[in-house]
Amino acid sequence: MNEGTKPVESDPDLVRRLQAGDLTAFDVLFEKYRRGMLGYVNGLVSDRGLAEDIVQECFAEMARRLDSLDPDRSVSGWLFRVARNRAIDALRHRKFEVLPGDTYFRDGARQPATGPHEGPAARMMEAEMQADIRQALDRLPDKDRDLLLLRFFGELTFEQIARVLRRPLGTVLWRSQRILARLRLQLKTENKR
Repeated sequence: MNEGTKPVESDPDLVRRLQAGDLTAFDVLFEKYRRGMLGYVNGLVSDRGLAEDIVQECFAEMARRLDSLDPDRSVSGWLFRVARNRAIDALRHRKFEVLPGDTYFRDGARQPATGPHEGPAARMMEAEMQADIRQALDRLPDKDRDLLLLRFFGELTFEQIARVLRRPLGTVLWRSQRILARLRLQLKTENKR
């Protein structure tokens, strides 16, 4: 190990530290999961501001329920389940309207890098591609879209997704392959039109 390099703490260790009153552990957990949760929730609600509020609420809920958290259970699974439930509740309680140009790619980390050949035509093609992907995702059943959002925007492993969705790992792997194949076929078919 290099000097100055800290060992990466496991989630159970961080939860135990937090339960013991070490607030820096909360900051570590927040930084570890905030970005992925934000991408995931934004993919569900298509509203960056609402997604940010929901993610904040999830971490506030974790702080309120700290005594009941089991350090040996997946904190990421717990956080993403709470985020999913909050997003679904928000959509139920609000007449949701998707604004033109609103995409799953609002998170700055998901924006393509701009290069020397970036211009209006390239930006227009990128916007069209994002719109095609958004439409294809919107046509998926909720449970399929949810799995893809957890994987690609929540940046969860398949094991973590299985815990969040409370499904066997084999089922999650099989479904993800089937969903991606269907999504590729949809996009290929639409691009030929």
